[in-house]
Amino acid sequence: MKYDNDAKEKFFTNLKLYSSNITEKIESLRSHSIEPSQLKQFSLSVIVICKDEERCIERCLNAINRNIGVNDEVIIIDTGSTDHTLNILNKYRAQSNFFIFEKEWNNDFAEIRNFGIHKASKDWIVFIDADETVENDSFANLKSHLSIIDLLNVEAVCCPAIVNTGGHVVQTVRRIIPNCQSIFYFGAVHEEPRPDDHSELFYLAFEDIVFHHDGYVEAVSTSKEKQKRNMALLYPMIDKEPLSPRWHYLLCRDGKGALNEDFYRDTLLKVITLCGDDELNKEYKVRAVSDLIEFYLGAGDIDQAANNLEMLKELAPHMTDTLYWDILVQVIIFEYNYHQFIQRIIDYKKTHKELDYGSLNSNGFHLDHLLSRLFFNIREYGSSFAILKKLENAQYGEYKAQYEELHKTLKNFLQAGEGNEK
Repeated sequence: MKYDNDAKEKFFTNLKLYSSNITEKIESLRSHSIEPSQLKQFSLSVIVICKDEERCIERCLNAINRNIGVNDEVIIIDTGSTDHTLNILNKYRAQSNFFIFEKEWNNDFAEIRNFGIHKASKDWIVFIDADETVENDSFANLKSHLSIIDLLNVEAVCCPAIVNTGGHVVQTVRRIIPNCQSIFYFGAVHEEPRPDDHSELFYLAFEDIVFHHDGYVEAVSTSKEKQKRNMALLYPMIDKEPLSPRWHYLLCRDGKGALNEDFYRDTLLKVITLCGDDELNKEYKVRAVSDLIEFYLGAGDIDQAANNLEMLKELAPHMTDTLYWDILVQVIIFEYNYHQFIQRIIDYKKTHKELDYGSLNSNGFHLDHLLSRLFFNIREYGSSFAILKKLENAQYGEYKAQYEELHKTLKNFLQAGEGNEK
């Protein structure tokens, strides 16, 4: 008997994250062969929500068009564009598998997504933002994985790998859901799919379903408005679900820099308390602890930063953020010590004016040289090189040669930056 293990191998090769409570089912599937007759073929409803996206909507839709199959459909929902977006959408009206709708915006992203769900007619629903493009073969990969997921017999959603500008990849956004009319989105902003019966919803994330996102390229002109909008939508969500750490954390994340510092800190602490030991909320707890470390470092409270670092080490010992904060805290402590060392040398030189007949230098130039190194290490380059110039004038060493490579490297770096700007 022939078994179809190519799809299975592809599934497990590209499966990067999944709900911990389906581990047993995943491992059971891993240990069994699969017959071709077991694998179903699924169709996709690809939904794009847009408003004033003339910059990128055509790029988004063309990428989708290259990837969809003959049995798939594309649903586009415009929520009140006033630029040329609708003119661009008109180009696609003639295509039999493209459907364009206009829907009034009521400050509720879940409402728009659910409108799209009600319009969808295919087996699975894929949400793609207008400022994203789907990487080639992603839909083919998705369909292959869906045929395997079907064998798990669980109500699950999928997460693509969303590659943001700068290379940051997010793999936990639940954008791909079964069209079962029992799963809908909840939340005015940062909405998430939830089953009608409030049962648990499993997720699986794959690295070969890739969306590229560049929505923050224009952050200089749009970020403040997005921040203001998101904060206004998150406060009502906190009122609706005051015990959910999700909305409290998202308010801190989106309101960073705009929220009162005490409120920001206290809300992150509240997130940690609300999460407790619930594994389902661990993601928000880890993020809150990490953000608190940054907050305390910014406030100059090394002790509190170190305390939260210890908590983060227990929660996520192998996470890159943990290593980053661990080393950065040590670096800051080193830099603090550098300042202490600098002050010791300065105080000594103020009170010791006489010649010192030690073995290094009777004028204390060795202390000056050490002071220059300490200033350099804390990036006070003006002070560092002023001291070196003084030492060279006193014929205590020649230091220019030591920094020629640094000068050359900086020059190349700055010239490369000017070239990119042009």
